[in-house]
Amino acid sequence: MYDAREKAIRDRQWELNASRNEGLIAGKIELIRMLQEILSLPISTDSDFEGKTLEQLQSQTADLQERLRNRGVS
Repeated sequence: MYDAREKAIRDRQWELNASRNEGLIAGKIELIRMLQEILSLPISTDSDFEGKTLEQLQSQTADLQERLRNRGVS
């Protein structure tokens, strides 16, 4: 019974972490699309984001934010 309880706890923790990660990814995707719109760039489709990690999305977000900061700077 102890092992079953421990497994259930680990499974629930994994589910919570996966849900949190999915939420972070969805938020990054929306931010990327908003930045693309502000910068008058083509808006990425869902298929453009398939297989991308949170780290890759964070990097893309940082690049777009940098472009926005440098926009109009000569």
